[in-house]
Amino acid sequence: MSSKTIYILLIIMVVFMLVEFLFFFLGGRAPFEIVYYKSTMEYDYSGNATFTTNAKLYFKDEKKKEEYRANYASASKEGLNEYFSQVSKEVGREIIPLDYKVSVSDSGGMLEVTETTFLKGAAQLNGDVLDTSMGSLTLNVPGETEIVMKLPEDATVISIFPTPTERENNILIWRPKEPMRFPSVIFKQVTENEGVSETSE
Repeated sequence: MSSKTIYILLIIMVVFMLVEFLFFFLGGRAPFEIVYYKSTMEYDYSGNATFTTNAKLYFKDEKKKEEYRANYASASKEGLNEYFSQVSKEVGREIIPLDYKVSVSDSGGMLEVTETTFLKGAAQLNGDVLDTSMGSLTLNVPGETEIVMKLPEDATVISIFPTPTERENNILIWRPKEPMRFPSVIFKQVTENEGVSETSE
């Protein structure tokens, strides 16, 4: 996987925020392969969201793996804020990380990384309508990938693009096999007597 591919992957998903920083820190070539990647994005009506990412990284070099583990956990909050400043420019709205937690562990010979980030401005808010779109940014698929989007239980979905692989009420799941645009889901909270039609492109 090229450095450009990894960079695009990280910018678009707004998760795995510090991989790029450590990627360059470790010498300019990716020392790992992303074997498994799952991102769960849980939105509220204020446009904020909690992004939880779990990934398994395979390293051929044990020394590189230990280097990566040590440096990942110590990356600064200042670097994280700077990263999201760049992401905000990419998507045209301010996205601010208000809370960030990370754990790194060894799992079956692979490095397992779990990140949880609370993001202000993760969705665009227009009146009472929210849009999760991030423009034309495209997700490059690493290994086994699953993208899960959780909307409020009482939300009415107006439109979804691309069509999810699976849907259970307001839980949408994508398992892309090729590059996919970041999901654009438009939804709103409606009153009991209000009806909104849904479209899926």
